[in-house]
Formats: sequence, structure tokens, C-alpha cells
Amino acid sequence: MVFGGMDSWAGNTLLEPVPRMDIFLSAFDEVPDPRADNARHDLCEMLVVGLVAVLCFAVNCAEMAAFGRAKEHVLGSFLKLRYAIPSHSTFSTVLLMINPKALDAAFGRVLAGIAALLGDGDVIAIDGKALRGARDKGQSARTRMMVSAYVARLRLTLAPDTVPVAADNGGELEAAIEVLGLIALKGKVVTADAARTAIAARLQPSPKAAAIIA
Repeated sequence: MVFGGMDSWAGNTLLEPVPRMDIFLSAFDEVPDPRADNARHDLCEMLVVGLVAVLCFAVNCAEMAAFGRAKEHVLGSFLKLRYAIPSHSTFSTVLLMINPKALDAAFGRVLAGIAALLGDGDVIAIDGKALRGARDKGQSARTRMMVSAYVARLRLTLAPDTVPVAADNGGELEAAIEVLGLIALKGKVVTADAARTAIAARLQPSPKAAAIIA
């Protein structure tokens, strides 16, 4: 991922962090803090610790806190951590209080910042997967399709989108075009599966046609 990766947070393996954590810090800094003014732990720093923990496979607040304690020396290289790592109960309480829409908007800003790191020649792989069993009640003929754009160099998925589609209505293609519309494609290499010809045809009339469909 952009952070550089902590292959196993319980172990000692650590890759060199990519110096772009400012993207996360600036995005999370705009999330309103629902706590009282005398709260000890900085909200922005808590969100960064929690995010990095989840990227390293933490699945609950207890594991977020454990990850933070295990990697405090690394996290302290770009966070102040004035009161050290929050406890699991603090993580739980704060995450329950945060406005989910504000947090979603912050992640949108993160992805926008990361997308700006894309350079000429970067490979973007488009893929769609059917989410079996995720149909809406009463709509047995409709399956939700997850379409994503994976950036190989950054090892990061950008602009994931889900759409309810019928098996034969070309919904995956439409979702793929919509996802690509969120990314500046000029100079990039876009790879796709059997839908590549249709995607290329749809992109040719636009300025985004500088992208290569492989």
C-alpha cells in the first residue's frame, strides 16, 4: 500500500515507509471531532493508527490498539502520539461517535490525493467480480457487481464501485467506464479482461483515449 507495508504487525518485518502520510493526515484532519474539548488523544492520529492497523489485517479495536503498541516506534516517526497509543475501549468509543459520512468523505480525499501520485506508464488493471449472495430482497435476478481499478506500482485499489446488474445487461462494462472516469488516464496503461474491446471503443471519442487498453 502507499504506507510501504508492515508485512506482519506482530513480527519484526518492516519496509521503508513511503513519505506520503501527509495525504492521510490532511484528509483526516477535516473529520469533525465529536468528543469534548478535553479529549486526550488526537482524532486525526487515532484514525491514521486505526487505518494502518486495518491495512495490516487488524479486524477489531483490540487489534488496532495491539498493533499501535507493537509499532509505536514506527508510528511515532510521523505522528506526535502525545499520550501514546489509545486503548481498545477508546478506539471503540470514538469510532462509534464519528459521523460515517464525514469519514467517507475523508477517505474520498485520501483516494484523490493518492490518484494524484499516478505517473505516465502506470498500469491500471480493471476487474469486476460478482458478489454472490448480496442481492437485494425481492430482486432475485439482480446481483451486485464490484468493479475496481488496481494500480500496480502503488499496490492500491482506487475507485471501487458496486452496481446491481442482471447477468446480461452489460452492467459491469458501465461500472468499469464509470470507475475509469474518476481517474486521469492520459499516459496510463489500462488492462482489462474480455471487456477490453468495449472499454476501448467507449474511451476512443474522449481525451482519455491516450490510455492504452491491453
